[in-house]
Amino acid sequence: MRAASRVSVDHGFERRLTAVCDTMVAIGETTRGGVTLFAKNSDREPDEVQNVEVVPAGCHGPGSIVRCSRLSIPQVERTYRVLICRPFHMFGAEMGVNEHGVVIGNEALFTREKPAKTGLTGMDLLRLALERSDSARGALATIIDLLETYGQGGNCGYRKPFFYMNGFLVADAREAYVLETVHSWWAWKKIDSFWSISNIISLENDFDECSPGLVENAVKKGWCRNAKDFNFRKCYTGCFITAGAASRARERCSRELLQRGERHPLTTLDFMNILRHHGVREDFRPHRHGGTLCMHAADPFIRRNQTVGSLVASIGESGAGCYVTGASNPCLSPFFPVFGEGTGMPSEYVSGEAGYDERSWWWKCERLHRRALQTWPAALAEMERLRRPLEEDMTSTLEGAVPLSGETIDGYFKRARGIVEKWGTRLEEMPETRTGFCYRRYWNRYNRKNGVTAVS
Repeated sequence: MRAASRVSVDHGFERRLTAVCDTMVAIGETTRGGVTLFAKNSDREPDEVQNVEVVPAGCHGPGSIVRCSRLSIPQVERTYRVLICRPFHMFGAEMGVNEHGVVIGNEALFTREKPAKTGLTGMDLLRLALERSDSARGALATIIDLLETYGQGGNCGYRKPFFYMNGFLVADAREAYVLETVHSWWAWKKIDSFWSISNIISLENDFDECSPGLVENAVKKGWCRNAKDFNFRKCYTGCFITAGAASRARERCSRELLQRGERHPLTTLDFMNILRHHGVREDFRPHRHGGTLCMHAADPFIRRNQTVGSLVASIGESGAGCYVTGASNPCLSPFFPVFGEGTGMPSEYVSGEAGYDERSWWWKCERLHRRALQTWPAALAEMERLRRPLEEDMTSTLEGAVPLSGETIDGYFKRARGIVEKWGTRLEEMPETRTGFCYRRYWNRYNRKNGVTAVS
C-alpha cells in the first residue's frame, strides 16, 4: 500500500477558531487530602452568554423523549440532579457535576475526519451522561453507548457554524478517565495522577481500550502502516486548526502546572490559579498575547474566542465542593460556591441571554471586563487584591467540613458581587492604556451589537 500524504485536512478551517477550552483533573497523592480536583475554562465567542444552572432530578414515564440540541432521543426512567455550565441557546453543557459527585468537561477535537452535520453534540453527551450516571465509569459507558447509538455531530457554534469531534475528562471521588472520540469511534484511558486536555488528541498508543474501526480506518487511509504502528494523536490530529488554537502549547503549560502536585499536593486554590494563567510573560497584555489558559479575544480571525465561564470542583468521599465564576475571564472574576446537598444557585443570581441585560450576572461582569481591557494591568492587579481574601476564606471554610447551606451560598455570592461592584467603581478612576485602533474597534463592534454602553 502506498502511504497517503501526512498533510492534514482540517474540515471547517475557513471558519477559524470559535471554541477552544482547557480541562484538567488531579487525583490521589497529587492533591491535598487525596480528593479529586477538576477544573475547566470554557472558551467560546465573546458575547455568548454561559449560564450556570441546577437541573433537578426527575422521573420520566414510558415513551418520554428528551429534546437535545439537534436530535430528540428516548428519555430514561430516572435522571439525577445536575449542575451545568451551559451556553444559553444550547441543551448541552460545557461542564458540570451531578448529585453523585460525577464531574465531566468536554473539548472540541479538530481531526482529519469530517464532522457530521447531525448527531448528538459533545455538550449533549456530557449533560446526558451526568443525568444518567452515578459514577465516572458509568458516565464513560453512557457516553460510549450514546455515541455508538446516535453518533456525534451538529452545529456547536453561536453566530457562525462550527463542527468538531469531542474529547472528555470524566471523574468522581475515586477515579478519572480521558475519553477521545472520532465519529462513533473512541479510545479511553484511566488516569492515575493527573491529566489535561486542550483541543488536541492527548492519547497516543497508551490507551486502555479502543473501539473497533478506529485503528482499521487509520491503516486503510494510510495514516499508519499497521495496528502496531498506530498512534491516535499522530494519525487523527488535524494540524491547521490544532496549531492555530495553540493546543500543544496550552497542553504543555497545564501539564507543567499540574506536575507541581508531585512535589506539593495541589489544592482548590491552585486549580483556580491555573485557570487564570497567562503564561510566563510578565508583560502579558490581552490585545497582544494569545494561546494562554485564560483566553482573551482580540480579533475576528484567529483570536476570536475567550473564556466565557469557569468551574473548579473538589470531590471527596463526603461530597463535592463546586465553585464557578459565572462570568468571562477568571483572571477578572471571583469564584463563588454553588450546588451543595439540597442547595443550588445563589438566590440573587440572574441568568442571561442574547443582548445586554444589567440584571444578568454574566452581563454585569462582562460590561466591566470590557472596561478592564482598556485599563490593563491596573485592572488585573486590583481584582487580584480584592478577590484573594474571599477565595482563601471560602475554600478554607467550606473544605473544613462546614456544610454548604443556601444561606452560605448567598453570603459568598453577595461578597463576590460586592467585589465586582467595588472593582467597577475603581475602573473608572484608572487611566486607559494604549491598545491600538483595531483592538478597540473589535470590542466596540461587540458592544454596539449587544447594547453594552459606557465601557470605553
